[in-house]
Amino acid sequence: MSAAVLTKVAPAASSKRILADVSALSGKEGPRQPALDRLEAAIGRDFADRLVAALSDKSGEARR
Repeated sequence: MSAAVLTKVAPAASSKRILADVSALSGKEGPRQPALDRLEAAIGRDFADRLVAALSDKSGEARR
């Protein structure tokens, strides 16, 4: 949800605080890398690929 939307849906008393929180989270770090790239960097490419494949197989079973 964008900061502009939050200021319209939030009560007036808290909108400045919410806007400050959202602004603090958005953009100061620059664009984030994709989740798989960050996971590979943290735990290694081989293990990350096996983990994602295993979780993908499990998610298909839940839909059936």
